[in-house]
Amino acid sequence: MVIKVDIQHNFNFSHGRVKVRTTAEQEALKKKERAEKLSRYRIGMSIVFKKRKDKIYDDELMTVTERMVLQNPDIYTLWNIRREAFINNDWDEKLLEELTENCLKQNPKSYWVWYQRIWITNHLAECNWKKELMLCTKEFVVQKAGISPDEEFEFATSKILNNFSNYSSWHYRSLLLSKMFHKSDQNDIDEKKKQELELVMNATFTDPNDSSAWFYQRWLLNTHEFLATLSQALIKSDNVILFANKNISTESIYLKVNNKNENVQWKSLQQTKISKLWFGKLKKQLNETNNVQIEIEGTFYPLVCINQKWIYKKRKYKFCSNKDQLLEQLSSYKQLIEMEPNNKWAYLTSILLMRKIDFIKFYENILTNLNVLVNIDSLRSNYYKDLRSKYIIEYKIYELWNTEEDQEIKTEIDLSGLNLTTLSNNEHLSFFEQINLGANYLADSLHQLFILQSCTKLSLSSNQVKNLKKFPTLQNLEVLLLRNNKLNNLGEILQLLTRHKLKLLDLRENPICNTKELQTDIAQISPDLQLYIE
Repeated sequence: MVIKVDIQHNFNFSHGRVKVRTTAEQEALKKKERAEKLSRYRIGMSIVFKKRKDKIYDDELMTVTERMVLQNPDIYTLWNIRREAFINNDWDEKLLEELTENCLKQNPKSYWVWYQRIWITNHLAECNWKKELMLCTKEFVVQKAGISPDEEFEFATSKILNNFSNYSSWHYRSLLLSKMFHKSDQNDIDEKKKQELELVMNATFTDPNDSSAWFYQRWLLNTHEFLATLSQALIKSDNVILFANKNISTESIYLKVNNKNENVQWKSLQQTKISKLWFGKLKKQLNETNNVQIEIEGTFYPLVCINQKWIYKKRKYKFCSNKDQLLEQLSSYKQLIEMEPNNKWAYLTSILLMRKIDFIKFYENILTNLNVLVNIDSLRSNYYKDLRSKYIIEYKIYELWNTEEDQEIKTEIDLSGLNLTTLSNNEHLSFFEQINLGANYLADSLHQLFILQSCTKLSLSSNQVKNLKKFPTLQNLEVLLLRNNKLNNLGEILQLLTRHKLKLLDLRENPICNTKELQTDIAQISPDLQLYIE
């Protein structure tokens, strides 16, 4: 047998011996190759841009761009120019189709090549959709080929059963289920999710360290509500606050007073067209004899007048419909934790299961698991700390709700000393007027205070706040407590005062208190302000 050996360019021969190039020689060779590639790239781009400027869409342009995209398919400008050339000439579409296919073989994840192929297939007189489906399972091709979601779901199932680590199939499965859920009633949705939970648990136990199935399970454990419902609403004076369970647009919101639509100027805090949280302004105040309702997507919610405030509150915590199944899975994942005590996915999934089964009952266990995750997955410790903050705030709000009378709404909440790191995704805080956030770690989360538009008294004492650059404008804020922080910029204090009509400001135990001009400069802006600096 004769064995042929192909000696790569890293080797050469000297006196019959193989000589290996040194690291310095390799680096010099790579540098030379890069310089040559850069030179060819610059020459090619100059030719392309010159022809584009002169509107010369000829064969040379197509040849040069073809050579360049084969080397780097992510230069999207070249694809744009090729589309221009195609539109201005009568070329065979098949040539364009072959190029994208060759590019995809080299880089199947290039968005620009996929976009180019979609554009080409839309311009083909006849397209072989079965061939396109062999290349990908993207929604565009499926739609063109007329394949039903049920057929695609079975296809995704076959791919997953063949390989549990197929992340794309798990993700595609969630997209398909979302479509199918939209056309199903809640009982069908619950039954389908039970089946999926069984499948995904088998996958997670097959390879506990593979993230694909775990991500899909997290999606399954989220609540899938397709009907928008009102969670809470408050009308005070001429101001309206509305919080729904999902994003809605102002076109689907109607405030009815005595069965007539009232004109409301709505705005979201992020100036978006859809939002869960909406703030409105009435042209006139309501009186206590009015019949007030809020309509969202055809459902009416009556508001009750309490102490000159109109309120709607949905206070029941929603429990799951498949509690027995989730408890069984929770028990299984506890066993997995015993076998693999450092498996972060088992801990995180256990948290999501406990929250789904009974958040109030498992609250302490959830916090314990989060503390474990901070230690065993230190790279994502900030994520777990933020998740802990979210759950703590939710729990404190539920606790407060349990003390409310039927004809009462609490306006004050104490969240001090809880080691909070974030306020995100807690829109219910928008309804409180007095909020104590003292002794936490919110220095980097001041921008999240923008949801506290009803707040009149706010404490941020002992939060290690160094500056107020991201402190938002809170239109109703009157009392601000900033004691025991690290503020030392007078300009930021003055700028905050110009944006608010504060009655009291506490700056004690801050470096800024040693500034001589502090009191005089503040007095010029807010002469009636009650200022504490000693």
